[in-house]
Amino acid sequence: MKKDYWLDCWKKNETAFHLETVNPLLEKYWPQLNIEKRSAVFVPLCGKSLDLLWLANQGYSVFGVEISETACEAFFKENKLDYQVEKVGSFNCYFNQNIKIFCGDFFVLSLNYLPNIVAVYDRAALIALPPELRQRYSQHLTELMTHESKMLLITLYSEDIVRSPPFPVSAKEVNQLYAESFEIEKLSETSITEISPHLQEKGFHLIVETIYKLIKRL
Repeated sequence: MKKDYWLDCWKKNETAFHLETVNPLLEKYWPQLNIEKRSAVFVPLCGKSLDLLWLANQGYSVFGVEISETACEAFFKENKLDYQVEKVGSFNCYFNQNIKIFCGDFFVLSLNYLPNIVAVYDRAALIALPPELRQRYSQHLTELMTHESKMLLITLYSEDIVRSPPFPVSAKEVNQLYAESFEIEKLSETSITEISPHLQEKGFHLIVETIYKLIKRL
């Protein structure tokens, strides 16, 4: 999926994928990762998600990456948070004391820009990418994580033919992408039959939502 697709979505305010509340799955399953307070948590392709604020309020240092300046600005302004902007390499970084969002290309982000990432929260990054980019994404994300770091991964799967995000990602593919470097535990799997209108428009009729806990091997 070309970055212009996402830039256009934010520019046109076509952001039905954005949740107006904190994701209840994050609140329910994050404690199972047992992440120490003040640890660095990374949220790839974060948009203006309220999950960033929730994680910061739990006592974590939160780092995100997002392609859209509109989304980065909206996150801080809509939540009435004071923030600054600084240039870091090719990124414009929006930040306050607890949250820092790198505005730019995820694939350009390197360890030079991040502290030791103890945990990752992926609710809408892997499923936002088409199959041809998911291998590259998972490899790069793995490189950004430290040994024994953990990830809470949320995926959607469907037999329906879908040609735009969110894309179905099967349990088999999760294993193909991550089993070499991570221990993978399935925390929950739920069939969803009440499909939101914007997902119906994309071709979904039945969705299986799966939550995984991943622990990186030494």
